[in-house]
Amino acid sequence: MNSALSTPTTVFLCGHGSSDRRSCLAFGELVERFRRYSNFRIVSGTLEFSERLLDEQIALQVAPGHRFVLLPLFLAPGMHVEEDLAEALRRARRAHPQVNFLRTPSLGEHESMEAILSERVRRLAGRTDEHTAVVILAHGSRREEANRLVQDIADGVWENLGGPLVTAAFWKVQPDLRHTLRELVHPSIRRVLILPYFLFEGGMTDRITWEVERLANEFPKFDLQLDTVLGPDNHLLPLMQDLVEKTLESAFAVA
Repeated sequence: MNSALSTPTTVFLCGHGSSDRRSCLAFGELVERFRRYSNFRIVSGTLEFSERLLDEQIALQVAPGHRFVLLPLFLAPGMHVEEDLAEALRRARRAHPQVNFLRTPSLGEHESMEAILSERVRRLAGRTDEHTAVVILAHGSRREEANRLVQDIADGVWENLGGPLVTAAFWKVQPDLRHTLRELVHPSIRRVLILPYFLFEGGMTDRITWEVERLANEFPKFDLQLDTVLGPDNHLLPLMQDLVEKTLESAFAVA
């Protein structure tokens, strides 16, 4: 066995956190599913809505002789991932210099995310053609790199499907869903599939549902179909495992 993978490892699944009970329960369910799936020691915590700061949560889970890998359960490398999580790890390293702390890319950066979304389109739509458009609706970030990743994923889904127009829209930044639907107004497009690029249900996904209902009246030409969130999808589990394994191999494998 590769020594990079055989050394005891603790994987800390880091979520955003939420005041919404549905989101908290769904996060816990995803952690439990991954615990059953993975061969690593799996623990978890959240960036916000916790009684302790993230580095304090990390400190409680440090195990003697274990490497420590933080896996951000975020769908794009926004400010939380690139600044808040990075700073928490810096504090943890200072407090525990004897521990090897690593961080994987965010979940949404895995190259197979395009395949998961493509399959969700096929499941939702059945057959797609020139009368169908797909909108991947993400949170949106102040970091343009995070928004660009979502558009790159949309481009990859378009290539995988080989037919319908696929684009990205955002809840917090432009282009938003309304603007995107206006851009899609074309005689040939009759159905728009909206994929919420979110892990868990909560207040924001409720607002998205209400907005889609409102936009259905504003754009009666379109049959708007809203998919469910990604978190319950077990296809995420091998992506999570792969991110950890590749991070360990990159950091510790001996050529």
